[in-house]
Amino acid sequence: MITGVRISKAGAQVPWTKAEVLAGLEYFFKLYSRYPTAREIDAFEYLPSSRSIQRQFGGLVVLRSELIPNSHNNFTKGSYRSARAKESWDRAAKYEEEFFGFLCKHFEPVAVHEHKVMRPGNVNSDYYIYLNENSGVVIDLFYAKDLFSLSNVINIKLKRYMNLPIETYFILVGNRHITQENINSMLSNRKVALPSHISINTEENFKNSTILDIKSRSIYSRS
Repeated sequence: MITGVRISKAGAQVPWTKAEVLAGLEYFFKLYSRYPTAREIDAFEYLPSSRSIQRQFGGLVVLRSELIPNSHNNFTKGSYRSARAKESWDRAAKYEEEFFGFLCKHFEPVAVHEHKVMRPGNVNSDYYIYLNENSGVVIDLFYAKDLFSLSNVINIKLKRYMNLPIETYFILVGNRHITQENINSMLSNRKVALPSHISINTEENFKNSTILDIKSRSIYSRS
């Protein structure tokens, strides 16, 4: 824990000092190797709300430029957003290639199809694995930096996959800070339960557990 870190509490609070905010920012950086956006600040218990920062210090951009002058202060500028988009694209390509190799170690290559268009809905899935000649499962990889963004990603994906009558796995890759227990807890608190044909796995849980169940039902599985 970074020295001077303060926990944000609901209700009226003593105003935060710049030193306390800096300690919270440094603690976030220690955990995630980057500084938070305004939305992430609201979800991080060791920082005041972004509204409080706006009211007390003039906003996140102003405060970060003062406290951490060498960091990227504005996440909304075009050059920064373009760089982040390229980073996300490269990361997705890397994980798709690695995951395809993993699947081919467990199933005959003839059973593993990349970017198969599924109907109804013309859904372009990351992978479709044939269990037999007439049925299979869909796999869709995604990345989320925290549980807040994970929930948003899931809601977007549900719109695409909800009406697809095929067993579907959403798999979180690239973030070991989010555990299967975190995901299960989040799902248990949803107002609307997931459709029965859709499940959400961390990469670790899928590779260590779920894959074994799928293999047990496939005529194309490798030993």
